[in-house]
Amino acid sequence: MDFAAVHQAVSLVWMLAWIVASMTGALLWPLREPSRRIRMHLASLCLVSLVSMLGLVTGAIGVRLGPLHPTGLGWAISSYISALGLVVQTFSARHLAGDERYGSYFAWMTWTLFFASAAWMAGDAWFFAACWVGMDAGLIRLIAMQRRSRAAQAVARMTWARLAPSMAGVLLLCGMAAWAGRSPSLDTGIRALAAHPHASLVAGLLLGTVALAQAGNWPFGRWLLDSAVTPTPVSALMHAGLVNAGGLLLAKFAPVLAAAGPFPRALLLAFAWLSVVTGTGAILVQADYKRQLVASTMAQMGLMLMECAMGAYAVAIVHLVLHGIFKASLFLKSGYAVPAPEDALVPPSPQPKRSLWPAVAGTLFLLAYVAPHPADGMRLLSGLLLAAGCAIAVRLAADLQAGRWLGLAAVAAAAGAAEGVRAALVRAIASLGASNAHPDWAFAVLAAALVALQAFAFAWWRWRPDTNGAMLAYAWLVHLSDPRPASVEAQPTSLKQLVKEAILK
Repeated sequence: MDFAAVHQAVSLVWMLAWIVASMTGALLWPLREPSRRIRMHLASLCLVSLVSMLGLVTGAIGVRLGPLHPTGLGWAISSYISALGLVVQTFSARHLAGDERYGSYFAWMTWTLFFASAAWMAGDAWFFAACWVGMDAGLIRLIAMQRRSRAAQAVARMTWARLAPSMAGVLLLCGMAAWAGRSPSLDTGIRALAAHPHASLVAGLLLGTVALAQAGNWPFGRWLLDSAVTPTPVSALMHAGLVNAGGLLLAKFAPVLAAAGPFPRALLLAFAWLSVVTGTGAILVQADYKRQLVASTMAQMGLMLMECAMGAYAVAIVHLVLHGIFKASLFLKSGYAVPAPEDALVPPSPQPKRSLWPAVAGTLFLLAYVAPHPADGMRLLSGLLLAAGCAIAVRLAADLQAGRWLGLAAVAAAAGAAEGVRAALVRAIASLGASNAHPDWAFAVLAAALVALQAFAFAWWRWRPDTNGAMLAYAWLVHLSDPRPASVEAQPTSLKQLVKEAILK
């Protein structure tokens, strides 16, 4: 059997499936309610997802189809993005019914999904840059779809300004790669760019800037915090499949970032950690559920970029995929966030007694986890996060009236299974082409120290909320995470228009 011909055929069918999905999405443009055409469009998206999985299973790599050069990692990311798009658009079929731009949402979602997927199949530098710009342009258009909402239009303009460094940076990076490699081939350009000491330093700084802007991290994070005004399906797509593109970009350009030296990675680590602090703090001070989810994404993307700064790219890719699945599910079920009246009226439980046992249990777990492999820097950071989870579990178990040991055993079993699955996924992603080299030990220790410092600071704040420092921190976190006046509407004009239309009907 000619496997090269089979792989070429799979790549061609993948491209044709996306063309069909784009055409069926465009046919939905005038719709304002579900119809048979929606089912046809969802079937075409299902075909894209199946072909992507077929390419992953059959190992359809090493072939070229125009500007496309599929890799194992590219097929994996395409499978994830197409499956995510199918789920989100299936949810949108009823959630957005009646919206004046109902059909347009599907067309622009498909546009954005195609470019987000094709970027990681690209073998041509300029095609990769075009896909990146097309992905961000689609995201901005989705945010601006509520044309009668002044808040949505203001957020769209700000998103354009904040994502401009991301789009311009990728264009410049691809131009530098084409110049260094004297060829439009992206892989050749990346290797050649990594061999230029001064050019690789500039490219490393550009990579950090692009990744921070795309992930909505500090100092570009305002657009992400204010994006809570967007409809739920757009938020799910944004947080699960688009903001994490910065981590994939760093993984793709890993040789360039490694050749750039420690300075760009140190800056990336510092800004990513500031984003983790800001996002975690915003979760604690914000009452709005959707804004809490947005802040959680900021913190998780910051942690993912810290992993990239350490050189743990396979770990970062697994992190962004698992976070995307988890965050999409939270957004799509956010309608259940409001508790039932009988639950809301239950008096709050008394504050648990302070005890040192959770801290002792977490410390013992950290020592037991790190001791077998003390030179593994990533294990130190993972152990720190798992130890924090262990301490929380012990603290919650202490409040149980019965079944404490059974609860702790169940948590331990679940944590062990989750860690085993994560390790297997990291090995699988590494086998598909992502770098799985040992992280830089110095950066790993620094990252772990910063995370520990943050944990102690927030624990002190929770224990001593009446101190001047705690109140100042609270005020700053509220200031940083609250929406701008332009991004909220006390009485949205779009609702007024919907009321008028309902009266006319």
